[in-house]
Amino acid sequence: MENSRFQQKPLVYLALLAACVIFLLIIYTLPDHLSWSLRATVGITGASVWLWVLEPIPLALTSLLVIVALPVLHATSLDTALVGFSNGSTFLIMAGFMMAQGVNSTTLGKRFANYSIIRFGGSIHGVLLGVLLAPQILSIFIPATAVRTTLLLPAVMAVIISMKLSRNSNVAKLLILGLTFGTAISGVGLIPAAVANVLTVDLLRNILGLEIYYFTWFKITWPVWFLMIPITWLILPKLFPPETTTLDINQLKVELKKLGKLSTHEKKCLIILTLTVALWMTESIHRLPTAVPAILATVLMGMPGIGIANWDKLKNIEWGTVILIGASLSMASALNNSGAADFLAGQLLSFPGLQAGLSNPILVVLLLTLLTHFYHLIVTNISTVVLTLIPIMLQIALKLGINPLLVAMTINLATLFGFILVVQTLPSVITYSTGIYTSRDLFRAGFCLTIVSVIVMMFTALVWWPLIGFN
Repeated sequence: MENSRFQQKPLVYLALLAACVIFLLIIYTLPDHLSWSLRATVGITGASVWLWVLEPIPLALTSLLVIVALPVLHATSLDTALVGFSNGSTFLIMAGFMMAQGVNSTTLGKRFANYSIIRFGGSIHGVLLGVLLAPQILSIFIPATAVRTTLLLPAVMAVIISMKLSRNSNVAKLLILGLTFGTAISGVGLIPAAVANVLTVDLLRNILGLEIYYFTWFKITWPVWFLMIPITWLILPKLFPPETTTLDINQLKVELKKLGKLSTHEKKCLIILTLTVALWMTESIHRLPTAVPAILATVLMGMPGIGIANWDKLKNIEWGTVILIGASLSMASALNNSGAADFLAGQLLSFPGLQAGLSNPILVVLLLTLLTHFYHLIVTNISTVVLTLIPIMLQIALKLGINPLLVAMTINLATLFGFILVVQTLPSVITYSTGIYTSRDLFRAGFCLTIVSVIVMMFTALVWWPLIGFN
């Protein structure tokens, strides 16, 4: 182990050295008449994206490096460098992870996973539909896609194991890939359902002063959300023809029977989750930010007497992701405040034909979708894609008189459909670890579904969005 680490050290040093070179190249290549704050912010952004892509050091460590670099290099003040950690989005994501830990402390997730698969019978197409629909329902209550995947994966694996399916069988691939794509799609329709949505809403609020509420988001996105499920259900069996048409789900029935009636903790959990969703749905009335109900849910879950988990359980979350989100939001704020986003937008507009191509709303959706998919292949972290691409494209939208909400929503949705590489979404990272499908299998199915997602978004932009005045 030590030898392998030692052999990797030169590559780590080279990647870190390259990040320094990127920073220096940017600040000395940009025109001298630009402020130091602007040049330093662009340089830090370029270097940090490089480190986030290659990951020679942990993502959270790079994030802390960004927080240090912004004030040390006089790109921005310390207050701006830390602003991401006083942001509602950061606390919503933190509270969402804690809520998931609370749910995991009960058998409610296991009960739901087993029931949702059993409900659709023992045919392969029925079980696949159950696997696709289960994360959509969970997305109403559970904010994190990774947690939804983790909750459902054991039930899907139980079917595969009970059927004694070979790990490279098409049936096993169908179910696991169905869970992978289904969970990714489940982030589309509701603001708390995906980190990207939360960050996009936050950017729109901070940059444009535009408030997007729960049902406003749903009104815009529901056609994309609803269409992708049946299309995925139809396409996957064509790509991986199942060796059998029936599946044995008796093991799930046995496990569900063993769970018995809802326990007291499960009932408490349901009440807390229902209250949280009710507050999210009525945000436009009480005007409490989305983070507040999530934090309240965490408090209720850990409160003695009425709670369902102790604090040690709730706080056992992926803090690295929270740090990454906070640092990324700070960097997005620095890009906007320093004028760097506006400058980069102007540079992009100088490309021949781009301004003309962005003159039509339909072309805007097509070009931005393709641009986002390409960018996401390079920058695999969803948060980084959203927080570096949207601020720049919003400035372009303002310069050209394009609806900035159209721009932000298009980029956000395209980011969620990062189906091609394993590292593009957390659901694929989690399910890939089962060893049931290969990266080639994911690429094959993901490429087809990516093309489909572009067509679905174009259809929605052409038919639905004009009807609601969103163009």
